[in-house]
Amino acid sequence: MSSTSKLEPKTEGGRWTAAPDTSLNLIFSSYVISPDHAARTIDRALESREGAADSSRSTLNSAIKDGIDVLGFRDASRAPTDQLKAPILLEIFTGNDRLAGGVLRVWADSMESLRGLVAEHLEARGIPTDGPDLRRRRFHSIWLRSQWRQVRDEIADTETGRQFDKDDAGLMLCYVSGWLADPNRVETAGIDSELFLELINDLDDLPSDAPDWDSTDLLINAVKQLAEDKAMDRKLANTLAIRQATIEVISEFTEELRYLDLTIAPLRADYDQGTISMSESLAIIEDLRSSLVKYRLVRPQGTTRTEEQERAIQRADCESIILELAGKWGTLMTSPEVPDDEPPAQELREHASESGSATTSDLEQSGTGGPSAIGTGKAQAEPVQIPDLEAIGSELKQSRQENDSLRAESTLLAQESADLRADRNMLDEQNSRLKDELSQSRNMQEYWRRAYVTESAGQAREETERPVHLTSVNDALALAAKSFPDRLQLALNSKSAKNSSFRKPEEVFDALAWLATEYHRRRMDPGSAPNFDMLLKEACPGWSYRPKQTEITKEQFAEWYTTTVDGRSYELDTHIGKGASFDPHQTIRIAFDWDDELKKVIVGYIGRHQRNRRS
Repeated sequence: MSSTSKLEPKTEGGRWTAAPDTSLNLIFSSYVISPDHAARTIDRALESREGAADSSRSTLNSAIKDGIDVLGFRDASRAPTDQLKAPILLEIFTGNDRLAGGVLRVWADSMESLRGLVAEHLEARGIPTDGPDLRRRRFHSIWLRSQWRQVRDEIADTETGRQFDKDDAGLMLCYVSGWLADPNRVETAGIDSELFLELINDLDDLPSDAPDWDSTDLLINAVKQLAEDKAMDRKLANTLAIRQATIEVISEFTEELRYLDLTIAPLRADYDQGTISMSESLAIIEDLRSSLVKYRLVRPQGTTRTEEQERAIQRADCESIILELAGKWGTLMTSPEVPDDEPPAQELREHASESGSATTSDLEQSGTGGPSAIGTGKAQAEPVQIPDLEAIGSELKQSRQENDSLRAESTLLAQESADLRADRNMLDEQNSRLKDELSQSRNMQEYWRRAYVTESAGQAREETERPVHLTSVNDALALAAKSFPDRLQLALNSKSAKNSSFRKPEEVFDALAWLATEYHRRRMDPGSAPNFDMLLKEACPGWSYRPKQTEITKEQFAEWYTTTVDGRSYELDTHIGKGASFDPHQTIRIAFDWDDELKKVIVGYIGRHQRNRRS
């Protein structure tokens, strides 16, 4: 890699700035390394404890003893590896950073050769090799995933690196650098568009088994076509804007340009393919106009000697700037080739006539050139031949016809895809009915699940208690409010769908129970940094956790993202939910806030989706 600047994390005062969540346990997330690799890493660390440094071995054994229970062992660190691997993996997934750090230390000690290779590779590029912050149990910063993969592959492709597994090289890269590979599944670095970020967030919410993913190729093709059309439209619009600005400068400052021996040369057809963009080209013309305005004010001789001396200095400065801009423009635009993308002469005449500017004939008669690029040299009296834009217009028309043909094909494919989705939906309906029938036989399982939730809430369960059959989301809300009055407060705002038709109310209760138990317990420990999305997925399969919404959306749709309890306002930009379709039977969102004083979860919205700028 030729440059290391792009690999450096954001800095502040010369020190590394930690990312919002760089907890050690996240390195074992399936978004960073595969579950199989995580299991292999833990297995190697357990088997390598005896050969590890004393401090590393002691750290791991102590973390196992305090965090793991193994039947038959008072000290779990003495249990066999095959009895430890699964519970350690589960404990790390639930957010045990101490245990994650212990595993990483021993694993790294067991891979000393790979560790040295990675350190040497990073030092050659000026990247720190301090390792993670084991005391605070976090990484210092985050790799962009593409950069992490690039450096990992560089190491794996070296002669020595080929001896090691590429997954191990990637993990060691994180450990030695002290930077976590971005745990987000989708890289959004460099995307500033709120619209695009919201779209990506919604797609991230979409379950992997959603039928919408069947149309991914069609979506990509449609976006590419739109991008090509918009790029062509922007190019044409910018081209005409530059020509218009040039015409106006020529018409308005004919005398000044003639006095400075500046003429106009035709625009190059390929000028936008150079090192200066269209916006920069237009900026040169605008700067030239501004300089000519100032020059016009100081060009006449002053009425007194003192005034003339002052004007002479200002005049010289203006001339220097104008000539410099003219030189830039001339170098950029002048070409011996006849450009083929000029607008038709009639179009320029009509524009000049409508705007009150001099027409091409007027300019020819005045002794200056026609609309063209500024360049140095003597003013020419000959009429300027303005190239025609018919060629580029014809190409544009042909391209759009081809795009229309591609769109027709895409429409046909989309229809075929819709037919397949309809068949699949019919099968889903059949499966749903079968599942409903199956659920009737699960009352006993439901009984024990309810008992577990009640016990998690710290409440006693009566022996006579029987399973509660939930027929609606309202039933789930009522049961949750009754079950967790000291941990959960329902304060649904006016935009909530209080009579939601979501077809699995028992899952709504489970999700609310998760908020009142697992989420509540984690929020009561301000020093922890859990992965709530992972924890929710383990407790409520198919559900996801989203911690924030964009500020623009919250301001624009405030009534959707706020609720009030006893005169106090709460923001509802954190939500959990399931599904991503427009069908309220399959999709639901529960938005909430945490009250640190009351030690309660404030549930303020329930419904299909909160409003955003695209809905």
